[in-house]
Amino acid sequence: MVNIEELLGVALKIEGSGYQFYTALASRASGKNKDLFKSLAEQEREHMKIFEKIVAQSKEKSETQPLNEEAVGYLRIFAETSIFPEIEQEVPDDFKQALQIALDVEKDSVVFYEELVKYAPQKETIQKIIDEEKKHFKDILKMIETYDKTSHK
Repeated sequence: MVNIEELLGVALKIEGSGYQFYTALASRASGKNKDLFKSLAEQEREHMKIFEKIVAQSKEKSETQPLNEEAVGYLRIFAETSIFPEIEQEVPDDFKQALQIALDVEKDSVVFYEELVKYAPQKETIQKIIDEEKKHFKDILKMIETYDKTSHK
């Protein structure tokens, strides 16, 4: 059986990997792009802290009730097959390809968190993270559009 701490641990790993990915992108970027990647990295770090706190509080309250494997077990597999292979690879030299990876990971993270929130404590807190991840998606999409318009195709 999967328990909520395991799923929250997956969320924590997603945010940690996101932090590393955006930090690497920031080190390669300049100007507004560098600022955006630094901001995204910092937000991912804040999300990590939030998930760490939720896990600690859940353990303190002994909320380790097993969850139905069929209902949520696929979340771990989803993260392992859709999110981590993308975000844990070396950041590509091709800037647009890196942006596309970031876009895909943000989209998949939203999908993961929207399922996670159904089972997790502190639903409002996790919903705020979902909203921030959706904003990340929009910001990265704008970067891709700007990149395309400046004829880097």
